[in-house]
Formats: sequence, structure tokens, C-alpha cells
Amino acid sequence: MNTGKRIGEAATLTGLSAHALRQWHRRYDIGPSFNSGGGQRRYSDQDIERIQRIDRLRQQGFSLATLAEWPMASLRQHTERDQRRLVIGWTGRHYTVLAAEIPQADFVPVGTLGKRPPGCDVWVVECPTLTDDQLDDLPESPEALSILFYEYANRRQLTHLERLGYECHKGKPTTRWLLDRLNTFAPGTGGFSLEELSALMNVKPDLNCECPNHLAGILRELTLFAQYSLECATNEAKDAELHQDIFRHVQTSQRSVLSALHSVLVAEQLDVKTLPLD
Repeated sequence: MNTGKRIGEAATLTGLSAHALRQWHRRYDIGPSFNSGGGQRRYSDQDIERIQRIDRLRQQGFSLATLAEWPMASLRQHTERDQRRLVIGWTGRHYTVLAAEIPQADFVPVGTLGKRPPGCDVWVVECPTLTDDQLDDLPESPEALSILFYEYANRRQLTHLERLGYECHKGKPTTRWLLDRLNTFAPGTGGFSLEELSALMNVKPDLNCECPNHLAGILRELTLFAQYSLECATNEAKDAELHQDIFRHVQTSQRSVLSALHSVLVAEQLDVKTLPLD
């Protein structure tokens, strides 16, 4: 049974002193999250990873106050420059679907409108019916890309959002639209919608094999399971960390299969956008 790590073990694993760990916890809330019972808190494996990544970035010049606000996805992104992926903050109900279907970006759920999520390259906000109260809550976004989807809004509200620096689009976010938009911002952000994968499963390849069909089928199953894991992490607070870990492992597999599928599609000279979708 995992009971978490005491501060001495955490100090050994992170290379920091126990005194430094206590200071980080007290000043910046960078500390143990695992409740071992009896009022004692211990360091989980994710706490250790978080501290290690924060310390690495601190040595590169980032302030602890800034790093303390960053989600794990942003910390991973900035400490893995050779595998850099976009970090997308997401406010809205399509978070789990889009996060599962676009494995080459890291999605971070954002629960409030009042502050742009720290460490994110892109912020996507869903406001089906845009109200003046929501408009008042939204912060300025003059530099970083912020995209707002709406169903109902008036011209005054949209004009105000444009002044704040938001890119506004009527309708619901779709995987293909978001992929195309992200590729203008960061080329190489790949993925397929479930509908596109279903179409690829039924295409007749020119190759003397059914590799495109099988790879599309594998990726579709992985995508569905990634969405399931993420929904479990969102809805079940008790096992949220476990399901987040499962989700990350599944996404690693998705990225591998996605690369293989892209190679086959290039060999086939097949553009998924030309396929009929159900």
C-alpha cells in the first residue's frame, strides 16, 4: 500500500534539504499532498516529480512564486524542450473530448474566468450564452492566444472581447477546426477526430496491406480510453491522481500510434480531410 514519502525521503529524491522543502511548502504551497491519516501529510510520487521540475526551472531563472502557480503540464512542457508540446488551458465542457483527441498537446482544465491560466500557450473558453457578468470576469489577453466559443452574444460584447484580445468564434469547438488553428500557431500539433479515425478504418489503401485501417482502429480505441480515463479523473476526486497517470500513459501510446499512422498516410498520399465522414 502506498503511504507516501516522509520529508527525509523527499529530500533525498529531490536533492533539496528538508529545511528548503519546509520553506517551499510554507511560502509557496509547494509541498506534500498525500494524506496518510492521523493528520500527517506525505509526499506522493507526483509531488516529488513536481518539485524536481520546479527546481530545474528555478535554476534556469524562473521564480518560485511563478512556478508554484503552474500546472504539471506546463512544468513538463518547459522541462522537456526536446519534446515540446503546446499547453492549452481549457474552460468548458468539451475539455475531455478535445484533450483525448489531440494527444500532441497538453490540456489543463481551468475552472474560473477571472485569471488567464499561468504557463499556458493557448486558452480556450466556452461560453454558450455570453453574459455581461462573464464579460466582466474575463481578463485582458493582449499577447497570448485566447479563443472564445459562443452560441449567443451581442455585437457590443463581441467588440469588447476583441478589444481585450480574444479570438471569437460562433459555435462549438471541433477537433478538426482546433487542429487546423493550432497548426497555424505551432506546426506539428497532430491528431484526428473519432469521425476521421472511423473513416480511415474503412478506407481502401493502395498498399498491399491494411495498415491504415488497423492503425486507425488502434488509435480510435486508445482515444476512447483516454477520454474515459480523463472523465474518471475529473469526476472521481478520490482516484483522480491515478486516472491522470493512466491518461498520461495512454497519451504516450497515442502519440506513437499517431506517428505511425501519419507515416502510412504520407506513403498513401491520403488526406483525411478529403474522406467522407458519417
